[in-house]
This record gives sequence, structure tokens and C-alpha cells, in this order.
Amino acid sequence: MSDGYKDLATTVDTLLRGTGLDPRSLFDLKRLSFHTSLSEADIARLLDGEEPEAAEVDHQEVARRIQFLMDTRLCREEGPGGVTWERPYTASEVAAGIGMTPQWLNTLLSQRKQSSPNLKHAGRIARFFDVPVNFLTDEPAEALNRVLRGEVLPESNASLGNPGPIVRNRYALEIQHRLGDVVLEPTVERALMLFVDGIAREKSPGGRASHHKGNDPSSHDAGTVSAGANYS
Repeated sequence: MSDGYKDLATTVDTLLRGTGLDPRSLFDLKRLSFHTSLSEADIARLLDGEEPEAAEVDHQEVARRIQFLMDTRLCREEGPGGVTWERPYTASEVAAGIGMTPQWLNTLLSQRKQSSPNLKHAGRIARFFDVPVNFLTDEPAEALNRVLRGEVLPESNASLGNPGPIVRNRYALEIQHRLGDVVLEPTVERALMLFVDGIAREKSPGGRASHHKGNDPSSHDAGTVSAGANYS
């Protein structure tokens, strides 16, 4: 097993031991795919200690990752009446943003030439899409380990070290991970908070829960609340 796979195995083990969760509850495959360009199936294989089918990073894989960025990192536009919408970048927009011609970019994406962007071009592409330059070059295990180490592990440590009103223990943390980026309607959120509050009252000394303003369902805004990260 290469060092990349050993490092990944160590990180996964650290996360699982730190949270007490099973992998299906802890890892959001959609989010990991967004930040690595790997397919959810390949991520699941890596988390199980297996090697994905396409483990080599060649010129075709680099081109695929650039196309992945163009498909998933969206351009925001504002139209009449303040209406905002998102769409994928065009090859012309990306080429202009990195100081190259559309023909150069289209040739790269078509994989007609067995070459990858040089360091200068790779840096420009990474800056344009606001990703690290090794997004384009990391081996699969390295890419996944980068995201787990850089994002998932710090978030997990923060949640366990300073749990908020929802994340009180590993079961609540599991609920949070399973919700992912689901947006709760105000009525659902209030019902969930009332349910948790009722449990807290039953389990607290004297049968009464200590209330804080942040825990009071009536203190929450009427708008919808996201239960997870926005990956776009």
C-alpha cells in the first residue's frame, strides 16, 4: 500500500474513533466528491480501503478534473428585477479568466494532445475556480485525504470539543451528518427543537431543562435553516 493510502487509512481511523460513528453516517459522499472530483463510488471504495479503478493521474484525468470544475463551479448572473441564477462557465469565459485562448482550452479538454497544463497554467486554473492547485494533480487517495484532513477532521473536532445545542452527543452528530445539506422548513425545525427540548427536560435534574435563548424554539428566525454545508 502506498503512503497515500496509508495516510488516508490513518485519517479515516482517526475520524471514526473520534466520533464513534460508522462510515455511512460520518462521510457525506456528495460533499467529498465536490471537493475532490472523485465519483461517489470511488470515494466509497477508498473509505473501505480499496483502490479505485482509475488510480493514475494522467493528461486525460487532469482534463476530466478541469471539466469537472467547469461543470460544478457555477457562474452567478443577475438579470432584470434582481433575479439571480447560476450556470456553468463556458470555455471562452474560463480561457479569458486564465489568459489563454478558447482553442487552447478546448484542445486540452478534448484530450487530443497527450499533455497537461504546465505549472503556470495549472495555477491560473486553480485560482480561477478557487481550488488548491493539487486539486488537478493529487492521486485519488491523496485528494480524499486532503479534504478529510483539511475540512472534515477540523469540523468534527470542533463539534465534539464545543457541541452546540443540536450536536450534544454522537447520536445527535449522526443525525446532523445524515441530514447533510437538507433545508428544514420552519415548522419542521420547531417540531424537532420541541422534541429535543422535551427530552432535555425529562433528563435534567429535577425534571426541568435549563433554557438558553439560543435553545428556545420561539427564538429562532422564521426563515428556513440549512442543516449542512453548501457545496456550491
